[in-house]
Amino acid sequence: MTIKHTADSFSALVDRHLAAAKTHLETLRGLPTDATAETVARTFDAIGVEVGAVTGLAEILSAVHPDEGVRTAAESAIQRMSAFTTELSLDRSAYEPFSRLDLSQPMTPEVQRFVEHTLRDYRRGGVDKDDATREKIRALQEKLVQTGQLFDRNIMTGGKKLRLEGGHADLVGLPQDFLDAHPEDADGSVTLSTDPTDFLPVLLYAERDETRHDFFMVYHTRAFPENDPVLKQLLAERHELAQTLGFEHWAQFSCEDKMIGSAEAAREFAMKVTDLARPVARAEYDELLEELRTLDPGAERVRPWQSRFLMERVKRKKHSFDSQSVRPYFAYTSVKEGILRTTEALFGVEIRLASDEQGDVHFWHESVECYDVFENSKRTARFYLDMFPRDAKFKHAAMFQLYAGLEGERRQLPEAALVCNFPEPKPGDPALLLHDQVTTFFHEFGHLLHHLFAVSTFNGFAGIACEWDFVEVPSQLYEEWAWSASVLQKFATHHETGEPIPTELVERLRAAEEYGKGLGVNGQMLYALFSLTLYDRDPAGVEPGELMGDMQRELTLYEKVPGTAMHAAFGHLHGYSANYYTYMWSLVISKDFFGQFEGDLMDTTTARRYRDEVLAQGGAEDASEMVKSFLGREAGFAAWESWLKA
Repeated sequence: MTIKHTADSFSALVDRHLAAAKTHLETLRGLPTDATAETVARTFDAIGVEVGAVTGLAEILSAVHPDEGVRTAAESAIQRMSAFTTELSLDRSAYEPFSRLDLSQPMTPEVQRFVEHTLRDYRRGGVDKDDATREKIRALQEKLVQTGQLFDRNIMTGGKKLRLEGGHADLVGLPQDFLDAHPEDADGSVTLSTDPTDFLPVLLYAERDETRHDFFMVYHTRAFPENDPVLKQLLAERHELAQTLGFEHWAQFSCEDKMIGSAEAAREFAMKVTDLARPVARAEYDELLEELRTLDPGAERVRPWQSRFLMERVKRKKHSFDSQSVRPYFAYTSVKEGILRTTEALFGVEIRLASDEQGDVHFWHESVECYDVFENSKRTARFYLDMFPRDAKFKHAAMFQLYAGLEGERRQLPEAALVCNFPEPKPGDPALLLHDQVTTFFHEFGHLLHHLFAVSTFNGFAGIACEWDFVEVPSQLYEEWAWSASVLQKFATHHETGEPIPTELVERLRAAEEYGKGLGVNGQMLYALFSLTLYDRDPAGVEPGELMGDMQRELTLYEKVPGTAMHAAFGHLHGYSANYYTYMWSLVISKDFFGQFEGDLMDTTTARRYRDEVLAQGGAEDASEMVKSFLGREAGFAAWESWLKA
């Protein structure tokens, strides 16, 4: 395996694709006035192919490449491509071929949708504004790219360490493999990182309250104070841009082209969910407080750093379940292979480890793996797995789109990458996962399948090109396979004995892991309403940390911990902006979708229909139409409410 790009080679790649995009732009400008809608649309879409050939690769290299020079070059590429697309969105000479089209002329549904969406996006982008206003929009867009990159970079590089002077004595309750992976230093201390592989186990299992408190404080001050002024700048620039474009605030602009339709509807949805979850959350909180009083009789409230630990204790008592009991069945390599084989069986594909004989595999680190997808012996897609933590790497889990899948004259195979931060197998250590991490793996693989299966003749409709508040439906739906005993037993075998995970243990796992969902939903809606509130008003004078504290007291059963600043590392405030409600909106739909599979998760007929009517559509249909096609009706709340109250 070799790293395929240096800073110079990547910059040269950017130059080539940017030059090609500009050539297509000149062709668009020079089209005759009687050019057909299809000619105009295809010429414009060719620009997007060239931009996409750089942007996807630049985004992942800026997030994961071990060489700082390459990361910097990738960030520069994103800035250059963003500047180009901003210019394009404000270019009247590029807009005119669309504006003079007779929309009543015969055209295919795909071409008509592309033309209508392009006209909509041009108008939303400000192409009809005067010269001075368009110049202001251009400058704001360029500043926003740099501000957003700085916000993300500070999170990626803003991890912190916690030194426990008591060493392993401060980590009583942690499993032995965690202690083995964190040996005591010469002075008897242990150092923890704020990477997810450390944070989650400590909050779940550490019996010493001070350890959990101290780690919670360190974790929730990542990228602080660095990102505090950066976030304020991001909010201010987006607000100014929205108003310059004619919108009251950024949330109005951001929600307008989503399924939800408006910021007001997003807030109404979030409050409805909050109200439905509140009694479930209250009952769970009261149980946690009762459990805490068995340890501290004078306790008056549960603190945020105590919640996960207390949930584990309640699960042991209420469901005779300890989350550590399933870890021996979830060795990383077995889970990976299991997800690949499950996908093959469900969707009728074959997944093979790729070779680099032709020199076209872009390995950026020695731990990265590359796989090819085949159907009927024909290669149809490629994906990469970058699954283990390292310094200066993206700290969470995500799917990165590299190349859109195109058919027709511009045939191009879809490519994507999964980036996670799971424990890495080592000699004598099979890297046992928590079930929560298994679920995350399925979740991200759901995103991957959405991108790989959505192939189109239009770059603009290929991959995950649907409304943004639908994108979490395929990922959340695929999580359901992580809870099925019949699915798990095909790969979840004890790493020492080879015994498949017992059905009875999976049943207790599900019963136990369902516990706490009221509090979980409550927390998700706090984040949703927090992001909306930051973006649905003039941010001048708004202190994000204070706002979070006020909203946490109003909407949840927990008090904000003084000295924490979770907003500084809340990356969704950049990437999702006002649209964090998307996760719960998508969950409501995915729970409804799940009903189509109940009874047989490996039903290939239903899977094929789901692939054809949802995943393969990309952006070729409105998400609401995909929902109606798959369900035979509009989505409803009933399945989600049943799940919440079960």
